[in-house]
Amino acid sequence: MRTRGRSVGTFLPVALAVAFCLVFTTTASAAPPAVVKISVFNFGSVNIDAAGYGTTVSNMLINSLSADPSLVILERKELEAFLALNDLQQNDDVNNAVNIGTRLALDVVVVGTVEKKGPVITIRANTIQVDKRRSILHSRVAALGDAGLMTEVRKLAEDIRKAIGAHLLGGREEEKASIGVPGNIRKRSSATRVSLSWDPPAGKVAGYEVFRSSAEAGPFARVGQVAAPEYTDEGLARNTTYYYRVRAYDHRGLHGDYSPAIAAETALSPNPPVILSTEPHVRSITLTWSPSPARSEDPLKLKGYKVYRAKVEAGPYREIANILGSDLGLGLDETLDKIMKVPLVDRGLADGESYFYRVTAYNEKGVESDFSRPMKGTTIPAVNGLTARGDMVREIELTWNSLDEFFYVRGYYIYRSTAPDTGFLKIKKLDSTEASTKRLRYVDTEGLSDATRYYYRVTAFETPDQETSPSVTVSAVTKGKPPTVSPPRAQGGLVKKVVLTWTPATAEDVEGYVVYRSTTKTDEFRQVKKIRGREAGSYTDEGLDDGATYYYFVNTFNKVDVESAGAPVVSATTKPRPSPPQGLKAESGKARSVPLSWQANPEKDVILYHVSRGSEDGRFEVVDKVKATSWVDRDLKDGRRYAYRVQAEDRDGLLSDPSAVVTATTKNRPRPPRDLSAVQKGDRVELTWQPPGEEDIKGYNVYEKGFFRPEPVSMGVKGLSFSDGRPLKKGKERVYLVTAVDRDDLESDPREVVITGR
Repeated sequence: MRTRGRSVGTFLPVALAVAFCLVFTTTASAAPPAVVKISVFNFGSVNIDAAGYGTTVSNMLINSLSADPSLVILERKELEAFLALNDLQQNDDVNNAVNIGTRLALDVVVVGTVEKKGPVITIRANTIQVDKRRSILHSRVAALGDAGLMTEVRKLAEDIRKAIGAHLLGGREEEKASIGVPGNIRKRSSATRVSLSWDPPAGKVAGYEVFRSSAEAGPFARVGQVAAPEYTDEGLARNTTYYYRVRAYDHRGLHGDYSPAIAAETALSPNPPVILSTEPHVRSITLTWSPSPARSEDPLKLKGYKVYRAKVEAGPYREIANILGSDLGLGLDETLDKIMKVPLVDRGLADGESYFYRVTAYNEKGVESDFSRPMKGTTIPAVNGLTARGDMVREIELTWNSLDEFFYVRGYYIYRSTAPDTGFLKIKKLDSTEASTKRLRYVDTEGLSDATRYYYRVTAFETPDQETSPSVTVSAVTKGKPPTVSPPRAQGGLVKKVVLTWTPATAEDVEGYVVYRSTTKTDEFRQVKKIRGREAGSYTDEGLDDGATYYYFVNTFNKVDVESAGAPVVSATTKPRPSPPQGLKAESGKARSVPLSWQANPEKDVILYHVSRGSEDGRFEVVDKVKATSWVDRDLKDGRRYAYRVQAEDRDGLLSDPSAVVTATTKNRPRPPRDLSAVQKGDRVELTWQPPGEEDIKGYNVYEKGFFRPEPVSMGVKGLSFSDGRPLKKGKERVYLVTAVDRDDLESDPREVVITGR
């Protein structure tokens, strides 16, 4: 045997199996008149040795309890079918048992576990009263081996019956059924099934019995017993008319009258749609579905959809919309299955309520499909957790719980009144971009009076005209302000700081001071320091910009952090930075160097100048710091353009802005000699050339081109020729290189000539 979510071993001791067969009796399909409807969940096996005993104990317990005519035992196959359909599991969790029991209209659920250690079999059972969500009996019994198991289970069943009698049956008197007739029976047919739903009658109903006949006059046979007001009759013959009647029964098993017979003909019907999503909105839910992706046997065209809604998943479901193809913009020759997503906005709902939806499709003959699988939707709730904090100076702080988890909440409206029930006016629209935390906050400072009670409500809005119901009303009282501080004094001219001083307050309710600062007299002031202690009388504001003017005022605050108002504003200016150096000059044409000079700064406390050189990417790097007003940049590249700027630094470490940028170019290397030629005369090679054209050429260097590098032959040749006395063999090649050297020892690129010995 297999229960949902747990595999049970098949091995049972032979003696136990025989005993079980002797005592097992099948539960009757028709529930006798009873007071309590009960279900026994499959007991779980705690360890491997107990495998198989959970099912055995559960069945033994069911058989023992079914002997009591006051108990209606839910059949195991009905329970397991319901669990499989709703993806639920049997276990010993109380909340799970209450959830399943509620949905099945059960009064009592029995859950438990079985453990086996050696020959000892321990059973732990919990009997749960569903409507009270409580345990009415915790039991623990132990059997020594399989032989004693039946006896212990019977004792356990007797204890459970006594607990049920004490908590659920005591003091009741037998009465006749006082329930009405199920009404407004609705039908939906397909090729082999008929789905029925109806309105519950007046009175306390425990369940319903459904009867079917092939003739309107009967006879009718019972085909189903359900707890919810709906039933699906399956496995029917095609193209056949059936007649149905329904009656209700109470918790004692007493029945009401039958409903009138209703005819339902099996016929091909469309496949049920698939609900894709439900979106929460303000007092509404957007439901989106699509046609079934499966191919339908129904040859007729889809004509429309019907949408049903219920407050609980089990129903009953009420029709709330009938949508035709024309409602979706389709023409006469178009079919609904061409629209892959169909939306519907269900309006007029309550704030923060959950609803369940099902959708059907119907064809041209009005034959309606089965229900789609139910889907839950929830409207956006009203704002909750609203609190108001007063006892502040013309301010009241409101806080409430954010609804950020709801995507379509665009913000909040805040309402205020001076009366608790009337006269509320909208005072603030708070967009969701301003409200990004779990706990939201708004401080009302608009036109409040001292020592006055104000009342507030908050709503959430999706569009400017679509908002939730108001939150609960809260109120708070404003408070007067403490006295202002005496006008402070601000000392300027300091390096990166301003010193504020004031006369300490004498009022006893002053707990300290709050210092505010701004860069202009009219801009928003920002709190920079809160000082506790009435005796404080100064504050140094540090880390400020150089040469900047700052504006200050100082408030007092009391023990509830209410601040004074109307404090005078004072200002001070920090010490300025040195001015940028002027007159920067850079001399070009120098060999591998650039001399710089500039004017001394007018500030008397300037002690250093920072010299920066520009790089090819436009950035400047400091290359030296000097006290003088001149400097030479050396070891530079020939014929390269360089950029420079200078900054001044005073004795407080303040650095000026950079001076204007100047550029200079280092001296170029000379050009190589012209018209270089080589002639062999006897054993000598005669080289001749012409000067390159520069006026400061002081000589020439002669090299022979080697395998790896040029080898010097004669350096510093003064004339325009050179005679190489080294013999040059016949057929051998020699390559000469000649460069020009100027008076700054800058050497030109080489001029090359090749000669072959003869």
